[in-house]
Amino acid sequence: MTEQERYEQIDMPFYKAEIYPLLPEAVLDFHTHVWSREQWKSAPAEDGSAGGKYMVVNTEYPVEKLLADAGRILPGRQYRAVCFGNPSPAADIDKTNNAVALLEKRDNIFPLMLAGKGLVSREALEQSLQKGRFYGYKVFLNWFGDDYGRIAVEDMLSPVEMELADKYRLIVLLHVPRSGRLADPEIQAGVAALSRDYPGAQIVLAHCGRCYTPDRMAKAVKAITNLNNVYLDSSMVMDPTVIQILLEEIDSSRLLFATDFPVPAMRGRRVYVLDHWVDLVLPGYAESGYRVQSDNFRASFMVYEIILAIRRAAERTRLSADKLKAIFHDNGMKLLDQAARPAV
Repeated sequence: MTEQERYEQIDMPFYKAEIYPLLPEAVLDFHTHVWSREQWKSAPAEDGSAGGKYMVVNTEYPVEKLLADAGRILPGRQYRAVCFGNPSPAADIDKTNNAVALLEKRDNIFPLMLAGKGLVSREALEQSLQKGRFYGYKVFLNWFGDDYGRIAVEDMLSPVEMELADKYRLIVLLHVPRSGRLADPEIQAGVAALSRDYPGAQIVLAHCGRCYTPDRMAKAVKAITNLNNVYLDSSMVMDPTVIQILLEEIDSSRLLFATDFPVPAMRGRRVYVLDHWVDLVLPGYAESGYRVQSDNFRASFMVYEIILAIRRAAERTRLSADKLKAIFHDNGMKLLDQAARPAV
């Protein structure tokens, strides 16, 4: 079966029957990447760096490819995206932020800059926010792969970043560290401190606090129940029980649809075995840590699995149709509209 045959015979019939009717006219994807190899200092998957094959992706993913993927996977819906570059030590931060800042001219792209503790002074950070018209930060990950065991939230963010976020109601998109993710009590304490000390900041925990499994979310969710300026994005979360546990404890307005493009343009599904996720995909993708390839099952785009997880959780929690549709657009737009981007 060719790529086009698979698209026409498997992907689109499933999309039209199961996905398209769920979505509002416009979809806001709150977690996407764009990049070019020239914005990277190194390519860890190619040079043998420790942890370099944790998540292997193509080193060229321009905004045109992002929009083409979204248009092909979600046809018939307007697509908008919160967008940022590669947030790892492989990135040249200045080149990345300069490139992403250019996307602000597009009416369907909302750029975040890479920022984090110790990278620049407060004055330089504020100048970059003004120049780039950013809506906030994607917090820089100061580790490769799984090397995050002793890192705390306080190692990733400081008052330099958070005071500006508080002042301007900026988005702070945080990928929490530690193998326990948001289920780790020290990480919970760090997130709670950010929420308490900087109430104006709009803190978004990427990947639902990296709780891809129900057990993680069950241990994590009560720590954020009353943190009303803490939101969660659904990027790469494909287990409906995870979302169900979340929706049983927090208002659905705090859940934001997100994908993590380019990763979920793969055909497959993120599953879990024991206590860790595994990406089960069709053949043809680069070898990567926790990525298993097989040709003996049917699959479509991972984006659909994210959407289905939200739908199934909404059904189990009896979420109204209006609130379900808001997850896919209005919840995130409200945060963006509240961000008072610093003027030049």
